[in-house]
Amino acid sequence: MFDDFAHRHSACTVNGEPDLIVLSRETRATTIIGKEYTFNGVLAPTSPVKPGDLVDTGETFFVQTLRSTTEEDRYCSLIKTNAVITILHFAQEYDDHDNPVGEEEYHPIATGILAFAQYVTARLRQDDPGLLPTTTYILLLQTSVDIKDPQKAIHPDLVVMNDSTYQVDAVDVVKYPNLFNVQLSDSVR
Repeated sequence: MFDDFAHRHSACTVNGEPDLIVLSRETRATTIIGKEYTFNGVLAPTSPVKPGDLVDTGETFFVQTLRSTTEEDRYCSLIKTNAVITILHFAQEYDDHDNPVGEEEYHPIATGILAFAQYVTARLRQDDPGLLPTTTYILLLQTSVDIKDPQKAIHPDLVVMNDSTYQVDAVDVVKYPNLFNVQLSDSVR
């Protein structure tokens, strides 16, 4: 099928490596998220694409799902990134003798991280019963991003998005293969 649509091949990169894709919108969508951010992509059987990869066509997408067609083409569900974030870790600096130096504070450990951000509405809460009561935004991030699971950290990480700061409340590593599903709440710090 991929070769049958050679006239629709578009140049792209998959994690920075050149590739070709047939990109189309998810036509069954009835929501703004579905109409604006969800796409389908078909790549050649030889493509190295896998779930969680970053596909760049001039716009950037995360590969949410991947399955092979009967002709072994790589058929993907893609979600367009719509946010650039900074992640802050809580840290204490130490001298050569392991004595604390200065105050404990948050430090940026990653900047310019691409993400898909979705504001949590009453409708989304109805559709996703796993949301925490305090969740303001949901983020999708690649698993290569250094973000701490708040259940395993003394101080939860902070995320800066659109000049606002949010606290990381949950990091789900199971919902999407090779993507973090992160729940954020308004930071009170």
